[in-house]
Amino acid sequence: MNFFNQFDKKNIIIAHRGNRSKYPENTIEAFKQAIGKSDMFEFDVQYTKDFYPVIIHDDALLRTTNAKEIFSNRYSFNIRDFTLKEIQNLDNISWFIKDDPFSTIKNKEVDVKSLIKLQKNSIATLEEVLNFMKINNFPANLEIKNSDFFDSSEISQNIAKKVNEYKVSDICIISSFNHNYIKNIKKENPSLFIAALFEETEPSNILNYLKDLEVCAYHIDKTLVNKDKIKLLKENNIFTNVYTINKQEEEKELFTKGVKGVFTDIL
Repeated sequence: MNFFNQFDKKNIIIAHRGNRSKYPENTIEAFKQAIGKSDMFEFDVQYTKDFYPVIIHDDALLRTTNAKEIFSNRYSFNIRDFTLKEIQNLDNISWFIKDDPFSTIKNKEVDVKSLIKLQKNSIATLEEVLNFMKINNFPANLEIKNSDFFDSSEISQNIAKKVNEYKVSDICIISSFNHNYIKNIKKENPSLFIAALFEETEPSNILNYLKDLEVCAYHIDKTLVNKDKIKLLKENNIFTNVYTINKQEEEKELFTKGVKGVFTDIL
């Protein structure tokens, strides 16, 4: 059984950090707004100082929150230096309205009034997102961001436990650039689905490497796309997904090369 067998279509669209071109990334609202516009969504997990998994992409809080304004006396704004309570007091919505990163507000693709109404203190916990997945039966890619603050086995145990607790193991695939995390995930629970992330470089014998990891997917940037390799991996029940593709012509070309899915910001 492979995670991607659940999709009754040849190719799939994966909402990168949710519907992030129109809603603040990695928020429940961005995930909600990806339903019906994508086949699954992707989100990022980082750990707070007191070892709570929260949903945010960057190591630091500066880009997507008002942490510098609220905690003006701090010298570090890394997530690992903040407790869950402190992080949940931060506004992770207003930056999107101010920066309009994809010009969707300017182009009137999204109503700024609806964004203003969103709950400001809304950095989600992993539990909240797993519950959202369960309620909506919406598959997702959980990416574990690298941490040098906590032991990798401790993080893997925590992730595996929570995925099982919320009974979403059938609709959740767990990935990371740090392959120790996914190795440990598989040791914790062999039934969990895992994927290996790569950027620009990879081991020379990629098939054997991925087989040893026991992954069901190979997640790469477009520089690593190779039609013959994709075919070989697929013959061995390993699907290829490519990030981050925001142009339809690129998406179509990748699908002709045998790619299963694309991660995209534009839905």
